[in-house]
Amino acid sequence: MAGDQRWQAVQHVLTSSTFAKAPRMSALLSFLMLRKLSGMEDTITEYAIGIEVFRRDARDYDTTIDPVVRVQMGRLRERLAQYYAGPGVAGTPRIAIPPGSYVPVVTVGECRVAGDVAATAAHLRLAPLRTLAQVGGAEVFVSGLEEELALRLFQRFPPRRAAPAEYRVEVSVRLEPGHARASIRLIDAGTEALVWLRQRDRRGALDMQLQEALAADICDELRDYFTAALPASDVMSSSFFGELELPS
Repeated sequence: MAGDQRWQAVQHVLTSSTFAKAPRMSALLSFLMLRKLSGMEDTITEYAIGIEVFRRDARDYDTTIDPVVRVQMGRLRERLAQYYAGPGVAGTPRIAIPPGSYVPVVTVGECRVAGDVAATAAHLRLAPLRTLAQVGGAEVFVSGLEEELALRLFQRFPPRRAAPAEYRVEVSVRLEPGHARASIRLIDAGTEALVWLRQRDRRGALDMQLQEALAADICDELRDYFTAALPASDVMSSSFFGELELPS
């Protein structure tokens, strides 16, 4: 890992004056990047951070009640922004943690570092979301989630050029009081073959905040899929993700 450009970027940040006297922020950033670079991104959850970094007791730790991780992640984003606004960092790899996600990304200028975020020529078509539960407010929640997801996908997959590959993104949402689970399917539009499937869970009130968080999770899953699907040389060659067709 010592020769990894992303780990070197972590070390530069941790030894800076911005982080040297901030042990909690340093521990949090180290945990996130070690998990990421070890191929353990799927274990970077609010619960795991609370237990491993902030030493919450697993016997009674409840992320819906204890906001320590969300608060500290906000502070970490602010401290990273402060660090990169300082002198001597222009042109160096930049670590960021996108809102709605706990998984860090590393960029150099406008290009994502190889193995971090994908660039792909793919045409995505978002199918209407399906609701698999009839709890109170389910239709309203899923309708709002579809709008939020469409916006975020449009931002991540802007229409820039013709794309040879076409996929359909299908999302079904199961709801229980205080719990939402999204099943994401990527379908090859040419063959109708299922090429990829993931699930993401979020807990909390069925409100706008949960819609935003779940939509961000779905976008992150798609980003990570396209990252893994491409060779590193292609990842570095372009910042183009693809283009999106919204449901009518």
